[in-house]
Amino acid sequence: MEKTKKVVELAEKELQEEEEQKQIDLVKKAIKKTLEAIKVKEEKRTKLNKEIKTLKQDMDNIRAGRLDLIAERQEKDDEAKKTSIIEVIKEVHHHHYDWYTPYRIIINEPYYKYPNSGYWTTYCGSSTADLTCYNTTTLTNSDNLDVTAADYINCSIAKDSYAGTYQLDDGACVTLT
Repeated sequence: MEKTKKVVELAEKELQEEEEQKQIDLVKKAIKKTLEAIKVKEEKRTKLNKEIKTLKQDMDNIRAGRLDLIAERQEKDDEAKKTSIIEVIKEVHHHHYDWYTPYRIIINEPYYKYPNSGYWTTYCGSSTADLTCYNTTTLTNSDNLDVTAADYINCSIAKDSYAGTYQLDDGACVTLT
């Protein structure tokens, strides 16, 4: 009877240890999966931070009238070109000085929204569809529905056109100075 008691106690102890090990394994698996999720999120955050930095650089360069810096960044860095809302292409005209060099501005998909779809059709200017803006000059041809076509502008126009109030798709208004 004593041996039977010991065998039962030993079996119960082994069963308890197995159950504890299963719980420990479950906790370790949960921790491992959480660490993996954190790593993925951090990688996404790093990518998003880089994209935000590029977009802010674009805004700062437009504010300063430095379209040349956007064009240069886009030539050197494919990720910057993919991230930017606009594509800036320097037009070569030998009779212009750098500040007055014409640049072609193209709004990249999916950021351009089509007319008659309830979305804005241009940035600001004389024709703004359902968008209200002040003290701005249009950067793209408001009558041109071809997404790949754009007007040519120079750095002076970009710098002078930056300031104004912009109404975003979600209804929020942003004032840039």
